[in-house]
Amino acid sequence: MSPKFEIPNLRSALCNSRLRRGLSGQAKGVALIIVLWIVTILSVIVLEFCFAMRTEINITKNFREEIQLYAIAEGGVQRAIAEMIYKSDPKIGQMRKALTGEEITPDQKEWAADGRPYSLTFDQGVDELRIMSEAGKVNINTVSENTLRKIINQLGLKEVTRDIIVDSILDWRDPGELHRVNGAKNDYYQSLEEPYNCKSGNLDAIEELLLVRGVTPELFYGRKAIGKGDEGAKADQIGLKDIFSIFSPGEQIDINSATLPVLEIVLAIPKEISERILKAREEKIFEGQQDLLQRVPDLVSLMGERTGLITYQSTIPYYTIESRAKSKEGPSVRGLKVIFKVDPAEKMGYKIIQWVDAL
Repeated sequence: MSPKFEIPNLRSALCNSRLRRGLSGQAKGVALIIVLWIVTILSVIVLEFCFAMRTEINITKNFREEIQLYAIAEGGVQRAIAEMIYKSDPKIGQMRKALTGEEITPDQKEWAADGRPYSLTFDQGVDELRIMSEAGKVNINTVSENTLRKIINQLGLKEVTRDIIVDSILDWRDPGELHRVNGAKNDYYQSLEEPYNCKSGNLDAIEELLLVRGVTPELFYGRKAIGKGDEGAKADQIGLKDIFSIFSPGEQIDINSATLPVLEIVLAIPKEISERILKAREEKIFEGQQDLLQRVPDLVSLMGERTGLITYQSTIPYYTIESRAKSKEGPSVRGLKVIFKVDPAEKMGYKIIQWVDAL
């Protein structure tokens, strides 16, 4: 055949070859794009899986830490209960009195129920304990109107607010439907958005005060100052829960158990003198009025009516424990509040009255 007839076929072959190379290049480009998409999707899946696993690990870690802190706080409560049982045991008391100062170890030293802090160290954290005898508070169910007004007046409230709170507390615990001028009974409480009845009887828990007209959470729980120094300290607001109880004997305060707020508000003792009382009883409890005035002479000119409001070494067996466990690895805190009664008639030697899982 003549060469001139082969040229079209050659051109066709060349075009087909170029077309195949072009199609092959396009296929490779599409494949590359598909691979990139697959890698991107897999990367997202892997990152999501890693994030989920990290979240699960953190949840597990936090749960474990919470369980550990709760166990630490509960261990502190049990230790405090044991110390109060030892405190009320005459045999252990005699044994401790027989020991000299050099023989008494920290574990053998008697714990005080006046709100001072005690610290217990564990492998996973530290527990800070405070034990308060209910004898160092005023009984809200039996306090007289006159004393109640004096106490509420010390909180620095406005006159109208003070009168509403006092009259409403008295109405809450008094039977009958007649209310005082600034008080409240069923007609007021039933008119609220979430109505409830007035108790018209003694309080069964100090938290019932939150249901009383005029008593706000801030007034009940108190408020810590935000500032620093003397100005910040003056801004602290003492809560009603720190002053009143349903287990204390009455209006009289055990000077060996009263906390700083009680000394300042109930007995109206200036803060400086109240702090001297706390410091003096850390060395030794007050055995009577003569001992108190001898060791805190600044009180001599202040006693007056306060004499009848002070008792010494009360035997009331009710105590409040505040236990706060803090983690060594982070800022996590878990708190417990327990009210219990030392009672030898009970199998364990005590009876839990109230258990609150959070503080």
